[in-house]
Amino acid sequence: MNITLETPLSEIPSVGEKRAKSLSRLKLNRVEDLLFFYPRRYLDLRNFKQISKLIPGEISSVKGRVIAREEKRPHRRITYLNVAISDGTGVLFLIFFNQPYLKDVFTPDREFFISGKADFFRGRMQIVSPLYEEERKGRRDWLLPVYPLSKGLTQKYMRKILKFVMRRITDYPPEILPLRDRQNLGIPNIKFALQNIHFPVSDINLEKARNYLIFREFFILQLGLLMRKEKEQNRNVTYTAGVDTELIDLFQSLVPFKLTRPQREVMQDIIVDVKQGRVINRLVHGEVGSGKTVVAIFALWLFSRMGYQSALLSPTEILAEQHYLNWQEFFLKQGITVSILLGQMPEGEKKKIRDAIRSGELKVIIGTHALLTENLEFNNLKMAVVDEQHKFGVKQRELLKRKGENVHYIVMSATPIPRSVALTFYGALDISTMGELPKGERKVVTYIFRRKEKDRIYQFLRYQYKQKKQGYVVTPSIEGNEDIESTLAEYAKIKKELPDVPSGVIHGRLSRREKEEVMRSFRQKEISILVATTVIESGIDVPEASHIIIEQAERFGLAQLHQLRGRVGRAGDVGYCILVTYSDNDAEITQRLESFVTAESGFEIAEIDLKLRGQGDLLGVRQHGIPPLKIGNIVKDLELLKTARLEAEKILKKESPQVLNEKFLSGVFTNE
Repeated sequence: MNITLETPLSEIPSVGEKRAKSLSRLKLNRVEDLLFFYPRRYLDLRNFKQISKLIPGEISSVKGRVIAREEKRPHRRITYLNVAISDGTGVLFLIFFNQPYLKDVFTPDREFFISGKADFFRGRMQIVSPLYEEERKGRRDWLLPVYPLSKGLTQKYMRKILKFVMRRITDYPPEILPLRDRQNLGIPNIKFALQNIHFPVSDINLEKARNYLIFREFFILQLGLLMRKEKEQNRNVTYTAGVDTELIDLFQSLVPFKLTRPQREVMQDIIVDVKQGRVINRLVHGEVGSGKTVVAIFALWLFSRMGYQSALLSPTEILAEQHYLNWQEFFLKQGITVSILLGQMPEGEKKKIRDAIRSGELKVIIGTHALLTENLEFNNLKMAVVDEQHKFGVKQRELLKRKGENVHYIVMSATPIPRSVALTFYGALDISTMGELPKGERKVVTYIFRRKEKDRIYQFLRYQYKQKKQGYVVTPSIEGNEDIESTLAEYAKIKKELPDVPSGVIHGRLSRREKEEVMRSFRQKEISILVATTVIESGIDVPEASHIIIEQAERFGLAQLHQLRGRVGRAGDVGYCILVTYSDNDAEITQRLESFVTAESGFEIAEIDLKLRGQGDLLGVRQHGIPPLKIGNIVKDLELLKTARLEAEKILKKESPQVLNEKFLSGVFTNE
């Protein structure tokens, strides 16, 4: 039979109804799905250990001859086959549960390659449910693919159906690049890549196949992101009158501090976008304290002075109130009406503000998720700024954009974003990086303490109080459990250990009024120690705060620790960050925290965090509207990712978006 990419797998001989269902559970319905279903690893039949040298807990491969087998039934529903193999240096036992047919496979004197995790059990070495492959003369397939499986499928069957398909397929997916371009990049063609990713004849061929398929995956992803970006930005915008770079100098004359070079550069980018008639779609990210909020205020001011409405979306009420209190006077002095909208406000007050927004009376609106509700209508929204963008889902952020026509859009992140992540998740946005801190760059010294050293920490807090210094104690949760230190428990301990030191507590369950009162007391130095959850992570700005104690620091990501550390030492004096770890003997946790102590740059920390966590935490969810990567890894394959971006940019200049969409992108992107 002739097989095409569109051939349903149910039409392939040997695929009955049961197997079709098993394949469908793996999202394998057509031949094309099967071709791009990559092995998760390979069973290398060339490299195997002697049985006597197996190490418990390690995944290893051996080669041995069957010397005995025994079938047992410890329970009426459970049977297992116990097979003993030997290579002359030792004996290894293989355990197979509920596979009675294997007794006809593992017959005495037959020789097998075995792979799996070896462990000691009752004084003997064994592997439970290993991979196996019988030895045979004249073998050339030394690298056997190992696939993720669902119930009803075996490795042997997956190899069989793939070989059948590859012998008979009559078409392959289109080439991503012409032959000359592929030769310049040193990558093969699609047919070679698919044949050698499943059945590589050598390590070199496997590497070539992987590089091609990784590049292809990144190329299609980047092409889609670039086309999305072009579509978003190329809407004609006509309100450019009076927008010029001189406005940056005007803004400078209105604020009581000197703008930094990166702030001016991002403001310049915003003005150029508007002058060119493009809709702004920009990510602004950088170091904690590098002045992103000032850029956001500039954007709100720029559009509001033209008569349009602007909105700033904040992740917490504390942060929204802080922005409002800090900038309310600035806007009012320019004759720009401004208000705040929070979920906890009385309904009558919220209705009054919503009415003023609907009528266009209010020009600048600062708020939380309350800005996203369906019953909130804007009169002429033209600028939307999202602060701490990672605290919102993509759909939430899009809701704000849809409350106006051709709304300009700026998302801000206080967590520096690695280049690989920026290209992957934010490839449809222009990216502005702010690495320079305002004048009087702060210095924060970081230490690691063990739980048993808490007495020394209390002494440190008492000393800081005597020096008239303020600080935070942060815990992972409000109430916690026996494993998690809680805010309330730590607050009680501090009251007991330091009864003469004024302290307060803040967390997400307090009412708006209670939070306001606590923050007012802290700002006015009535409180010396503020015990808190990570509610303080997002932009709490009390410059005089000089120290922060982070309980159970191992429960926080490095980027989050960097955010918390950024809350202190903002007034120019030396700040102190103390990480308290409750995991005394975990080498991995110790290494991670020590890497944080020595890294000062947020960009460096973001790269370390990404390498330690891998891309698994970042990919696999489709909330960004991009397909999950099947073979590429944004950490390990960054160079291929960069090359794919450049090639996608080149081809977009040559080919029409319609042709490229039909050729590569049909059904690839979600959230469109």
